[in-house]
Amino acid sequence: MKERNIQRRILIALSQAFQGEGVFWQNDTGTARSMDGKRTIRFGLVGSSDIIGCLRGRFVGIEVKTVTGKQRDSQKNFERLIKAVGGVYIVARSPEQAIEELISALG
Repeated sequence: MKERNIQRRILIALSQAFQGEGVFWQNDTGTARSMDGKRTIRFGLVGSSDIIGCLRGRFVGIEVKTVTGKQRDSQKNFERLIKAVGGVYIVARSPEQAIEELISALG
């Protein structure tokens, strides 16, 4: 299954599991061409997690990976930053894993 499909499934599962306790959304990064095609526009923070949100008052970053996917160095740096300031950061390969790890991290 592709990361984007896993991401969608995780977002649906989070909205069901934590209804009324938090909010989550996809966090795309990358580049796009301007409408006239003359400029490249960069958006998002390189290395930031695929899903971001707030759960029970804490910032949450979820990096979505396939079974064989690995974090890039920029993603590891973002993980360290989020954890250093008291946020929750997880790498999830399925909706079930995302929910289990968030419950474990937040008690």
